[in-house]
Amino acid sequence: MYRDTPVRIPEKELRVSAERHFARAGGHGLTGKGREVFLSGGRRYRDARIQKIDIRAVVSFCDTKQESPNSVLLQHADDADSSESPEYVRLTAPVLEQYTETGIAGAYVWFLSVSGLESADVSIGGEKSCADMGNGSTGADMDDGGIVDSKVDGSTGIGREEKKSCVGSIESFYETLWEESYLAAAVSRLKKAFAGEIPSGYCLSPQMGPGYYGMSMDEIFACGKLADPGAAGVEISEAGSMRPAAASVGIYFVLPTGAPVPDQACRSCVGDPRGCGFCLLRNKD
Repeated sequence: MYRDTPVRIPEKELRVSAERHFARAGGHGLTGKGREVFLSGGRRYRDARIQKIDIRAVVSFCDTKQESPNSVLLQHADDADSSESPEYVRLTAPVLEQYTETGIAGAYVWFLSVSGLESADVSIGGEKSCADMGNGSTGADMDDGGIVDSKVDGSTGIGREEKKSCVGSIESFYETLWEESYLAAAVSRLKKAFAGEIPSGYCLSPQMGPGYYGMSMDEIFACGKLADPGAAGVEISEAGSMRPAAASVGIYFVLPTGAPVPDQACRSCVGDPRGCGFCLLRNKD
């Protein structure tokens, strides 16, 4: 049973998947020679640091008890047999209302970080403005399948605080994009592992966590009580941001097969405190 269980994922096991994410996000809009140059340069940058890439996670499995339509109580699963009074941690999000009828059978709570891709003194040769990369981006949204939508606004993905401004360095561009790509590949790997453990008749929810599906960013402190972020090399500041920049936090709820799948638009819900029953999107018909 997971309880603050550290997980190390070898870089080579994620390499193919990370390259696919890298090409989809950074190569968006590039064709022909431009795409070849972009991918070749990206691989040279990555290969110069490949021995230092460190992918770390920490996982806890928790029992759950629905407290209200919008909140659930979690405790470490191995505390259930303890003679002491169980210590519950509350998580609140409007999307939980969609599971009041089916119930929630458990939850995987995890933190994840990627390090070792920092620029340092290694150069791939040549400087180029980020603006010259066509429609490539320095950020991407991630879902259970990884990167799903390239951005062109310079945002930096899940759990990332603003790291650095673009100063015309292609190395900075590659660093950020590879970090996001390895994060996306690692998230997919974690979900695959969890899905292989749950009993027949159950499935995993979409990836949830602070900032998604109406869950407040402040819930990162609740997640930090359920899984030790330090075991994944992650530090949570008093303001709720994570360090290093390439860090992520997430929750997968264990649900009965056939439980509702929230609309993709629910992922960016701002969290109406009245819940899904008052959502204009869900009640538009």
